[in-house]
Amino acid sequence: MRTQSKQILTRAAIGIAASIVIGVLIRALVNPGSSPLTVSLGSLSAQLLEPRWLYLVTLTPYFFVVRTLSLTDVSVVQQYLSTATRSVLVVLIAFALARPVWTTIDNKIATIVLVDVSDSISDQQLDKARSILKELRKAKRKDDRVYVATFAERPHLLRDAEGSAGIARHSDGGAGTNIQAALQLAYGVFPDGYVPRVIVLTDGNQTSGDLLVESYRAKDLGVRISHIPLSDDRPKEIRIASLRLPDEIKVGQPFNVEAQVFSTHAETITVTLRQDEFPNPLQPSKKVELKPGNNIVKFKSEAKRAGFTTYRARLTQVNEDTESANNSSVMTAPVKGKPHILYIEGSATSNPTSASYLKRALESQHMDVEVRGHRGLTSSVSELKKYDLVFVSDVPAHFMGMSQMVALEKYVRDGGGLIMSGGEDSFGSGGYQNTRIEKIMPVRFDSDKVIDQPNIAIVLVIDRSGSMRGDKLEAAKESAAATVRVLNGSDYVGIVAFDNNASTLVRLKKASNRTSIALDIARLTANGGTNILPALREAHEMLQGVNAKVKHVILLSDGQAPASGIAGEVQDMRANRITVSAVGIGQADRGLLQMIVENGDGKLYFTQDLSALPRIFMKETTEAKRSALVEDPIRVLVAKRSEMIEGINLAGAPALRGYVSTKPKPTGEIILKSDLGEPILARWRLGSGTSVAWTSDVKNRWAVDWVRWGGFSKFWGQVVRSTMRRKVYNSYDLTASVADGHATVIVDAINDDDRFVNKLDTTLEIIDPKNAKAKRVIPMVQTAAGRYTASFAIDRYGSYVLKAIHRRDGQVVAESVGAAALPYPDEYQSTAVDTEALIAAALVTGGVANPEPAKIFDPGDDSISYIQELWPWILLLLAIAIIVDVLLKRIRIFGYRTVRFD
Repeated sequence: MRTQSKQILTRAAIGIAASIVIGVLIRALVNPGSSPLTVSLGSLSAQLLEPRWLYLVTLTPYFFVVRTLSLTDVSVVQQYLSTATRSVLVVLIAFALARPVWTTIDNKIATIVLVDVSDSISDQQLDKARSILKELRKAKRKDDRVYVATFAERPHLLRDAEGSAGIARHSDGGAGTNIQAALQLAYGVFPDGYVPRVIVLTDGNQTSGDLLVESYRAKDLGVRISHIPLSDDRPKEIRIASLRLPDEIKVGQPFNVEAQVFSTHAETITVTLRQDEFPNPLQPSKKVELKPGNNIVKFKSEAKRAGFTTYRARLTQVNEDTESANNSSVMTAPVKGKPHILYIEGSATSNPTSASYLKRALESQHMDVEVRGHRGLTSSVSELKKYDLVFVSDVPAHFMGMSQMVALEKYVRDGGGLIMSGGEDSFGSGGYQNTRIEKIMPVRFDSDKVIDQPNIAIVLVIDRSGSMRGDKLEAAKESAAATVRVLNGSDYVGIVAFDNNASTLVRLKKASNRTSIALDIARLTANGGTNILPALREAHEMLQGVNAKVKHVILLSDGQAPASGIAGEVQDMRANRITVSAVGIGQADRGLLQMIVENGDGKLYFTQDLSALPRIFMKETTEAKRSALVEDPIRVLVAKRSEMIEGINLAGAPALRGYVSTKPKPTGEIILKSDLGEPILARWRLGSGTSVAWTSDVKNRWAVDWVRWGGFSKFWGQVVRSTMRRKVYNSYDLTASVADGHATVIVDAINDDDRFVNKLDTTLEIIDPKNAKAKRVIPMVQTAAGRYTASFAIDRYGSYVLKAIHRRDGQVVAESVGAAALPYPDEYQSTAVDTEALIAAALVTGGVANPEPAKIFDPGDDSISYIQELWPWILLLLAIAIIVDVLLKRIRIFGYRTVRFD
């Protein structure tokens, strides 16, 4: 019997040793950080996304140890086969849980055919498009796919069953051509695993959108744009398609008047321009050599007085033309200025494109933006007063001297607007602590510029009283283990448990000792009452002598405890740079914990969900480690409703990828905050001006997803309008734009206190200068904070005077004036094919002009890679192994085992 026991112990020791050897070998392969592991089999290679599951293989030696203790009478060979099969089962389970994947490369092509069905396309051209589509379907390879979308003002995706018969004119408006919108629809249609291609069947005459601009986005997405022009025989025609003026004209400032002249053929003509019934003073006429398609003729002009100015362009000396009635166009515009913004971008010198995102956004909101580099801020207050707002982005403090800071402060106090945005060299991380800039901002710059995370010493103070018994204590153990996992190996961690008394569960040690710490955590048991003070004293003693950049205590409790002496102890801890946060569960004393975190400059968490406890500990530990720069994806949350963000769907905004950590001032107004609770957008009044802090950036680093967001321009337009110096006009600002035979009118109502004026009863009068009695009145609807809009159809050529009347309680409170004119719609005239933008788009994206159908489905060097999961195949092998294992247990294959009796 003694000999048999020794044999069992020897075999068990061999099994343990084998498991350790296998574990060491796996440890050498698996990165401790659980990074993907590449496995190569000859020319094939795969990756294991969760390689830590391979440690399950360490169980296989125990199957062979247990085999020696088996009393079954099957042969030894069959026993070994059965044991090996079970080992294979474990190995397969481990590999399936490790999430094996490999990258598959394919050259299948998905082609989206975009067919122009606008009014400028004839029935013969539509028949040609149907014929081309049939040829494309015949030319595609077996695995290729073809999708079809028709477009005019808007695109429509056809169902596969509709085929060529689905190519028909739209019932919801064909008096426009927007190729850009059709391309944007196409991006969402491409299936995964296919090389994306687009072929456009059109006459190329765009009335809205910009194909060339969109082609650069298509290039970034890997989409090649090809085109087949839908040509047609048309009569010779020359006309003025539109007359374009700047949105707003300033007195005395030169500007361009653009006449867009369309011609079906090459011809030399003369274009004349009159201003207010007199020849344009700077350039009254121009001789122009037209080419087929759209031609832009620019005239220099300037306005001498405020009010309205009317321009009329006319074509003369025209030889070959079908319709002369469209040879003139008129446009009236109000003469007034735009807001003038000074934009100081710290990285503009090293990266000129960094300033382009905000500049384009503000310009789209009808603002003039002057961009300067990091040394562009003047120290002259009188120079600053020429601007309605100063925007400072990512400028280090050493580039802004005391004189510039003093000038900025005086500028804001005298009524100017200042916005400071974040970046690596802004706020505290830019060296602005204790400067005049910090003085005039709504947030404090408490953090130094630290890029690397600081060393941290953290002590967990965990309640182990009797009320914690069961699930609560297990959740506390898991929370402690999660905290250790979050820490770097060089960070320090200690654990103090308390009931009536305090005991040190883990002496302060480096977090790299994770195994021993885990064993100590496992010893935690529940018993006794609740007394927090001794535990806090023990944690204080632990941290007091440690040399760490951050010292932090996390207290967990579920019950009531004496409060005597705790406030003084926590205040002493804070004096020694030790912060204290608290987590309450169950019936914890909220008032006591609130007092602890207030004195300890920490945060308070309450939860009834025990499963959330580890996440709270991990979040609190991560926040304690965080430096001035937070470079993690964060969601923007609304802290306070304000006219600054009204009408903006911030819930649909993408995440920011970072910001500068700051703290709010007591009198600051926090508008937006991060999901960590720190300020993102804050403002306050300073004198008669306003200062705003945006702690993220406005370029393609942290705000890279925001600059692509559709609400980016509107958001910054409202922030700037609500912050800048208010220009004094006799009325609210009115702007009008005309497209596709419809005019859109916008009024921005902002009062003298720089606040949006809401809930006005506003009507728009549309006055025809040729017939003043033919006046139309339509309501204007509020669509955003202080913004009122209306739209109406224009049924004749010429200009219109617009007058918006704003009433409250039946009384007129303000008026706005403006003008609009009808550009000649391309869709209502016979036009020739314009391939200029189509050819440019093909060059940008690598597409083909007028290709043969087979060329569209030739992948060339193009291919696309995608990730394929392999675990389903491993599960198939696992099923086979289970069947084999069952057979080996149920069926005797190699006879009986010889049993010796001693």
